[in-house]
Amino acid sequence: MFEPTEATRVAVECLTIWLEADKEKAAEHIAHLQHSPNGPGATTIISGFLNLGELLVLSLAKERGAGAEDIRQKAGDILREWSVQLPE
Repeated sequence: MFEPTEATRVAVECLTIWLEADKEKAAEHIAHLQHSPNGPGATTIISGFLNLGELLVLSLAKERGAGAEDIRQKAGDILREWSVQLPE
C-alpha cells in the first residue's frame, strides 16, 4: 500500500511526463504503473492525482487572496468556475 505522499509523488511523475507533450508516451507510462505487479495501481494513482489537484487548487486560491479561514471555499469557487468553462 502506498502512503499519501508516495501517491502524490507518483501523480507528480505522471503529470511531469504528461506536460512533455507526448500524451501517448504518458498514457503508456500510467498504464504500466497501473498494471505493474509492484506498481501503485489505479486506486493509488487516482488518490495521488486528487492529492496533487487539491494542493494545486489550494495554492491557486491562496494566490488569489484566500486566507486560512476561506481557502477551501475559494478553492471550491475556482473549481466551479472551471467546470462551467469546460467545452461540452
